[in-house]
Amino acid sequence: MIICENGVYRNLTPSELAAMEAEAARYAAQERTRPLTEQEVTAMLIRQQVNTLEVDDSTALRMISYYPEWKSNKAYTAENGCPVGYKVTQGGKLYKLRQEHTSQDNWAPDATGTESLWTRIDETHDGTRYDPVPAARGMEYVYGLYYLDSEDGKLYLCQRTGEAAGGTVVLQYLPHELVGNYFAEVIN
Repeated sequence: MIICENGVYRNLTPSELAAMEAEAARYAAQERTRPLTEQEVTAMLIRQQVNTLEVDDSTALRMISYYPEWKSNKAYTAENGCPVGYKVTQGGKLYKLRQEHTSQDNWAPDATGTESLWTRIDETHDGTRYDPVPAARGMEYVYGLYYLDSEDGKLYLCQRTGEAAGGTVVLQYLPHELVGNYFAEVIN
């Protein structure tokens, strides 16, 4: 292992390395047995129970730090306490389970092709022309709402002939990629 000491880089001696490893082992042993703080226990309890609370998506976003992180090789099924609607975080964003499944490494909520399994929750914008929803791949779009495309920075209206306002569709594309099909560019 290399360290910088007074601006000079050098290799650690075997005794220095052994001392560092001993200190790390001592710290790990102390950490395993130290009493948890009230705040740590409260956070653990909230994280364990947060998905049992009935809250709307806007409120869930306000509590995002308490939702569990997505895990690979986990059974996201009602039998395992993860029914449809179960919420997880991935990359700092909140997602809702759309279909029960056992996850795999390439089935993360933010991965391409997982829109039938997960939908990103973004309720912080009302979807009007003046407060559009930031568009993302794999999110649930609502007909009649406005979206801001993250790639081209333009404003789009989600619309499709024959579809009623308020209906939804999950798309793996951004609005600029589906102009004339699902979206219309809004010209100022």
